[in-house]
Parts: sequence; C-alpha cells; structure tokens
Amino acid sequence: MGLKRIDNEQQILELVAGGSEEAFSKLFHGYLNQAGRVVFAIVGSKEQTEEILQDLFVKLWKNRTQLSDIRDFNAYFFILLRNHTLNHLVKMATERKKQQDYARFAVNQDGQGSIAPDHHLDILDKAIDALPLQQKTVFLLRSQGYRNPEIATRMNLTTDSVKKYNQLAIKSIHRYLKVHVTAALAVVAVHFVN
Repeated sequence: MGLKRIDNEQQILELVAGGSEEAFSKLFHGYLNQAGRVVFAIVGSKEQTEEILQDLFVKLWKNRTQLSDIRDFNAYFFILLRNHTLNHLVKMATERKKQQDYARFAVNQDGQGSIAPDHHLDILDKAIDALPLQQKTVFLLRSQGYRNPEIATRMNLTTDSVKKYNQLAIKSIHRYLKVHVTAALAVVAVHFVN
C-alpha cells in the first residue's frame, strides 16, 4: 500500500531541508490525512493515531537536513510511518503488560503461598504512595484506563511528559517491589528455618 505523492515533492523537500516552515507545512498537509488513515487502520484509536503522527512529523522536522538526499520520499515516508506505528504498538503492549503484571501481583500470590495476598496489596500500595505526586497521578490514571493524551489534558502536561512520568513510576514501583518482596520472602524463609 503506497501513499499518493504531493506535487513538486522534491522541490518541497529541498526547501524543508533548508529550514522552510512553509514548505514543511505543505509536506505535512500533503501527507497527514493519508498517513492518518493508514495508522488508524492499524491502531484503531484516534488519540494514538495523533500521537504517532505528531512524533513522526517532529522526527521529520528534526532530521530535515537529510530530506533533500532522499530519492523516493514517498517510499521512505511509508516505511518510516510503518516502523513508527509498529514501534508504538510494541511500546504500548510492553507498557500494558507491565501494568497488568503489577495488577496481577497485587491480586495474586504469584505462587508464593507463604505471603498473604493482603501483604502484596500493602507492598504495592506503599510503592505507589512512595512515588512523587506527578508520577503517582499519572500511574493511577493509566491504571484506570486513561490514555496519555487524556492524562496530558487533565494534568496540563505534554504527552511526552505523561509518558516519562509513567515510565519513571513503573521503574520506581518495580525497584520498590523487588526490594520489599525479597525482604518479605527472606523473613518468611527465616521463620520456616527456625
């Protein structure tokens, strides 16, 4: 599946490479709708489509000096679009899996019959409570099913900030759980040895 080329594409690319915002606007508007249809067909979410396209066009602008060297921009852009979309989906799946793992950890005993499920909940609650306010808020909103753009609007942040706060929260919780669950298992092991 290809994308329709815009008129005077090579000339526009050279202008963009030279830093022309007007030319970039033409490039952006020439590809935005058709790229949006492709991404939406894959991800099925307007918010995620907007996020992917925003990231993609920001990347194009940042690397604009290389655009004049590209012989077949249409093919280049389509591959960039496909890869960006797939990377986004992998990142979302990884993030969702981590969220589900933490939720499962909180509810299940993870095969550790020696530690009460309530203790798991207490440890997870303490890990979340130990987070800085912004990270805690983002993490809790994500766990309630809100998407990054919705959280960004609610908290008056950029989508990138929301992503970063969520990543930091997950890392902090993971470290906290690793330390405290290991300590709890050690206490239980000592109890059984004695």
